[in-house]
Amino acid sequence: MTCHARSALVGVLTAASFVATPAAASAPSTAGPYIRTVERGNVLACAGAEGGTRVDIELYENSAFGTHVQVSVRTAGTVYARGGETDGGLFDDGTLSRRLVVEPREEATRSSQTVVVSGSYAPAGPRERIHEVYDEPFGPVVTKGWKVPLSAVVTVSALGQQVDLACDPAFAFDLRVRRPAGR
Repeated sequence: MTCHARSALVGVLTAASFVATPAAASAPSTAGPYIRTVERGNVLACAGAEGGTRVDIELYENSAFGTHVQVSVRTAGTVYARGGETDGGLFDDGTLSRRLVVEPREEATRSSQTVVVSGSYAPAGPRERIHEVYDEPFGPVVTKGWKVPLSAVVTVSALGQQVDLACDPAFAFDLRVRRPAGR
C-alpha cells in the first residue's frame, strides 16, 4: 500500500498491516493546494487453525486505492502465501467469496495451491466518528468520516482443511481525506 493510502487510515487501521501495492487513485478533486479523496470500503483481518493448518488473511477494499488481499497458509512443513492487488468486488453486499492461488515459499515444496475464502459480514454496532490529523513530508493530512464495526463469519478451505477464522479488526469505513497537493 502506498504511503498516503496507509496514512489516510493510520489510526483506523492500527491493528492491521497491509502489504500491497494499490492501483492508481481514482481521479481525486483538487481545490487549491490540496487533493481530496472520498475513500469507502471494508477491512477484515482474520486468523484461525484446524488440523495442523494455520490461515491468516487480510482483506482490504478501498474505493480510491483498490482491493488487496494478503493470505498466509502454514503447515508444519510449508508456508504458502499470496499478497497484493486483486480484482474488485471482494466484499459483495454482505458476502465474501473468492478463489485465490497461493504459492509455496520454499523452492523444494510442491506446486501452488488454491484456497477458497467464503463468508459473510454485517454491521455490528454504532458508527464511530473518525477525525485524524497527521504530518506527511509535504504537510498535514486530514481524515474525517466514519468507521462501523463489522461482525464477520469467514471460512477458508485450504490444503484439504476447512478453517474457521476469527476476524479482528473488522470494519467498514467512509472517509473524506485531504492531502497536500505536493504528493
